[in-house]
Amino acid sequence: MNELLTKISDYLSERRNDPERRENRLSVVIIGAVAVIVIILLLLVFWAHVARERREREEAAEAAAEAERADWEEEQLVAETFEEEAEKYMAPNDGQELLRQEYLESIQYLEEKVEELLSSMTQIEQNLSETIIQYKEGDQEVLKQVEILHKEVSTIVQNLKETETKLYDLIDIVQIMDQKTIPMIQQQILEIRQDMSKAQTDITNLYTKIAALEQEDVKLWAGIGEVEKKLKNAMNQSMTEVNNQLDVLLNQLGSVENRLQGLASKTLKYYYDAGSNTLYLEPYSE
Repeated sequence: MNELLTKISDYLSERRNDPERRENRLSVVIIGAVAVIVIILLLLVFWAHVARERREREEAAEAAAEAERADWEEEQLVAETFEEEAEKYMAPNDGQELLRQEYLESIQYLEEKVEELLSSMTQIEQNLSETIIQYKEGDQEVLKQVEILHKEVSTIVQNLKETETKLYDLIDIVQIMDQKTIPMIQQQILEIRQDMSKAQTDITNLYTKIAALEQEDVKLWAGIGEVEKKLKNAMNQSMTEVNNQLDVLLNQLGSVENRLQGLASKTLKYYYDAGSNTLYLEPYSE
């Protein structure tokens, strides 16, 4: 046993003292060290590459944000400049718009008065219709007179509706009122005034005829006595207000025309070209 252990110990000593064996271990150590250095260098290169890419991405994102911010500031500047130019050059148009609005309010007041008159005449028409039904068994000659009155009232109602339509058209014209449309507005008002003059004459004649029926029949008068009151009110109040407002409109129109001429002399007009997305300004002229 001792001999065996001795042999093993001698063998191991020889292996440790073998020069070739020592050179092999040294090679392994050197190769391992080189491998570690290479790995470290590769890792350093990889980390440097990753850091450079991250820095480039951050710089690109910052440049894009800066460009977007610059574009937004430029757009804001253009918008503000445009608003300032529009306010500077288009302000006179505000004067025209205010003038249109003032005149439009006068037209609308006339429209209200005509509607009130039309409402009164429509009620009278209905009242006479009911009277005709209630008086069917009465004096047929008198009934015939009432039917004629009813027909005349219906004609007045229809004429007032047509006048009301002319007022709607007049309102549309006033919305674009300028020096070119002044004659059209004046002509429309004169036509309405002529219509109202005829209506006044027709209502006056109606009042006279109805008043004459007071002596014809007590039952009949009980039915149409209210009609007389409404007709009298229509003549004395509604018709008077309508005619007064028509005079106001005609007188006001002359002042409007003069003011429009003054505004036109210092007004620029503009038009928008959708193709080039451009707003063009040029001096206003009639």
